[in-house]
Amino acid sequence: MKATKKSLIIQTDTHDLEAEFSIPNNSNHTPCVILCSPSPKFGGDMQNTVLIQISSELNQLGIASLKFNYRGVGNSTGETSNGPGELQDTIEVIRFIESIQEIDGSRIGIAGYSFGAWMALDSSTKNQKVKSICSIACPQNKLSLFSTLEIIQPKLFIIGDKDHDFPLGQFQFLSKRFNNPKQTEIISGGDHFFRGQEKLVAQLTADFFNNTL
Repeated sequence: MKATKKSLIIQTDTHDLEAEFSIPNNSNHTPCVILCSPSPKFGGDMQNTVLIQISSELNQLGIASLKFNYRGVGNSTGETSNGPGELQDTIEVIRFIESIQEIDGSRIGIAGYSFGAWMALDSSTKNQKVKSICSIACPQNKLSLFSTLEIIQPKLFIIGDKDHDFPLGQFQFLSKRFNNPKQTEIISGGDHFFRGQEKLVAQLTADFFNNTL
């Protein structure tokens, strides 16, 4: 399914956020998934290959997507803050997407990769309008922060079995702590970057949202 991409500037009270909105052609009142990028500290931005592939797969299923750059990244103004500021940016983006006429505000999902997975999980505890969450390669020290009861929405956890940041046994232990509904997908041979496996990760992510939004 073909999609139309629009470059956007999302204005907050203190700074502007650069974003890209992608919506399948001839869509109306469609679900949308917000995509959160890896850490700005390590060069993460909305042009990450995993996020690009997820956006494409979502559009093929008739689901819109919105990628954005955190404060201080790309054409977003402000300064990076290594967590608190980026979380507020994510919350602002959720509020913004609810206001887009073409989007069904009752069918909003959020996905994040690496640092972005932390942002996706944390922001979903603060806005129950987020209906489902996908966490891709969330760092171990961030996933362990959450109470098992905090995140009640359907959730998908994706990890590579060769992720240098998260031993598989520890991932399985921590992910089991979360209440249902939840799913886990372990990518055989996948490291933290999923090089050459972006399409597989994207298909798993898109299928999850197609079933939960």
